[in-house]
Amino acid sequence: MRPSESTAPLDALLANLPDDVVKSFTPEQRAALWNAAKPISWRYHPINIRLSFPFFGGRHFITIVGGHERRAPERVKRERSRHPIRTVGNLLFMLGVGGAFYLFAVLGIFLFSNLIEF
Repeated sequence: MRPSESTAPLDALLANLPDDVVKSFTPEQRAALWNAAKPISWRYHPINIRLSFPFFGGRHFITIVGGHERRAPERVKRERSRHPIRTVGNLLFMLGVGGAFYLFAVLGIFLFSNLIEF
């Protein structure tokens, strides 16, 4: 464990354990616990789009991250079952994005067709 890193996640984990168990940990066990409890940081991705916007009573965000797949196949399968693509929220979002796209396309065609006539 590096001394410069914050140990807040490890401290929170240790606070939930009995004192006699915490005292029995060796430095190697504490380091292993730190590796298991430390927050996961996002690494560099070639595509990294993050948008935040106000929407009906609060701020919402959209994040699109792309690049080479680094997760193990088991993790991909597990996360796919935990976070399915086919949900009501995702369907409504895609309908909204598609509707906005077509609305702008129709408005653009309408405006440019009127400009050509002049």
